[in-house]
Amino acid sequence: MAAVVPAARAAVLTGPGGAGVPAGQSGLIGALDYSDTITGTADGGSNPSRPYAAAIQPAAAYAVENTYGNPARNFISQSVNAGGTGQAEWSIASDTQGHITPEGPTYPGFSGAGSDTGFTQTGGNVDYGINYGLRRQYVVQVDAVQTGDRIDVTSGSTPGTIFGANSLSVFFRGDGSGNASLFNGTTDTPIRSQAGYANFNTGIAGQGQWTNYAVRFDLDAHQIELFVNEQSVGVIDLNTFANGRYASFSNAAVGAGGGLGAGNNRIWTDNFQVGGVVVPEPGALALTALGLPALALRRRRVSKSV
Repeated sequence: MAAVVPAARAAVLTGPGGAGVPAGQSGLIGALDYSDTITGTADGGSNPSRPYAAAIQPAAAYAVENTYGNPARNFISQSVNAGGTGQAEWSIASDTQGHITPEGPTYPGFSGAGSDTGFTQTGGNVDYGINYGLRRQYVVQVDAVQTGDRIDVTSGSTPGTIFGANSLSVFFRGDGSGNASLFNGTTDTPIRSQAGYANFNTGIAGQGQWTNYAVRFDLDAHQIELFVNEQSVGVIDLNTFANGRYASFSNAAVGAGGGLGAGNNRIWTDNFQVGGVVVPEPGALALTALGLPALALRRRRVSKSV
């Protein structure tokens, strides 16, 4: 059974395979713009084109599940393996169906957040995304099994790639270092390599566990914030980081994906979601300033989004 782990902003669900945040239940996102539980058809998914089959599916399989009144979107990958516009390059598997063995990293099992009813599976590096362009400040969030190289979260001009113009990707490293990198399509800068970030640490001990990753992108403040299992692990001032190399990026598309490490041949992701940022009510901010955060939370847990 899933357990609840206390977090700064919301509950993160856990299972024997790690942790995750169900799509639509993020404590970091207020108003959702798009979300997908990646539920397989056999487990009651609303999309009849998502069988548990280890093969790229027709474009209809990649229609985003929940759009909240926004334009319909498809997950897209720019790789030549994706088969063309409007089609990503993952298949659907679950805890018990759709796997191809041997797997690396070894599939860890139930995430606690819906892996039993479906997730994406790719036998190689993968990046997928959607056309976006709705907000100036937004959170992109996804569950994934950490690989030896990276799990990435991206905002840029082109969906389904980390190499697009005006892009900014966060690489959450799985080598046990606890480091992460920023990447703009050409240049990779480890966060810990820059002045003022020597103590940065994601807390990710290594590969092989379901983990929830999120990035808050702020175009106007030229800032990002990194979250692991809904805990903030660092705020990056893009005006000064790496001499401002990453300060300009596009919100036209958002996405997620990952790169394999040595001995890896699978990337699994789940619960993709994007939307407005949760901010405290003004009254809660005042109580916190007076040293009464617990009282504010007891009285009411109300938030809004921007």
